[in-house]
Amino acid sequence: MNNVVDVTGGQGGISFLIVGEEKTALIDCGMGYCAANLISNIKQALNNRALNYILISHSHYDHIGAIPYLKEEWPNSKVYGAEHAKRILTRQNALKTIKELGRQAATIYGSGVLTEYDDELLKVDECIRDGDILDLGGSSIRVLETPGHTKCSLSFLIDNETLFPCETTGCMSKSGKIYSAFITSYSEAIASAYKCQATNPRHIISPHFGQVSKEDMLGYWENCISAIEETKAFILHLSEQGYTEAKILAEYEKAFRDEQSRLEQPVNAFRLNAQAMIKTVLREKSLDVRVPQKKMTQGKAERVDV
Repeated sequence: MNNVVDVTGGQGGISFLIVGEEKTALIDCGMGYCAANLISNIKQALNNRALNYILISHSHYDHIGAIPYLKEEWPNSKVYGAEHAKRILTRQNALKTIKELGRQAATIYGSGVLTEYDDELLKVDECIRDGDILDLGGSSIRVLETPGHTKCSLSFLIDNETLFPCETTGCMSKSGKIYSAFITSYSEAIASAYKCQATNPRHIISPHFGQVSKEDMLGYWENCISAIEETKAFILHLSEQGYTEAKILAEYEKAFRDEQSRLEQPVNAFRLNAQAMIKTVLREKSLDVRVPQKKMTQGKAERVDV
């Protein structure tokens, strides 16, 4: 991992620079309030080299908020993301929401001021798809489509050994607990987790956390899948007891909003994600969505007939 550098600018999102012999790429860029710190960290790591690519795991503000500031600093850099993300970032209401959430984040995490930027800079320049490989010269990045958190969620495998899974598979907290985040699809989240596991990476960079220790890697994917399934079971159990979505949300917050979660995620973001997961579970139940069953092996997943 000598060519993988943590350049995170501030709380609320992580950013890693991949330095190849010929090209460089940034994976996610965090929020706008800490763009100045991010740019300073990147410049130090680049040592006068150019930033060539900005890869986004999905279109949420805490992963793309610093893009306009990066484009001002490196105007020749190209933003790569999923086709769905490109469409989202052409919508004025989405751009307005991203800017407003960025302002809120500046108040929570930073000085309270978000430097104004041109919305035209917040866009995907090139679409990337499952199986695409970005050659940096002596280092490569493979794209994995991993929907479930969003429709545009992507994961990135560096040199066939270091995996940046997106939030679809869950987020690890400093306590080691995995929190599920399947906003758009439970069934796709399960499939995406198995897909990531099957890459059998030597290193994992967990979203909003960073590099996973060797100890935590041993059961990482099993814990991700268990967290997804636990959330689904909790929601369905309360639904079957006649709870409304609002009451399920209240009970979910009591059960899953622990001390570590309160330290790491604003309450509004927690509730929005939880509301989306509740709706997703109930929708997929009504559609009787089947989830492929797989058995765990050492670091890989194998499909079994059901």
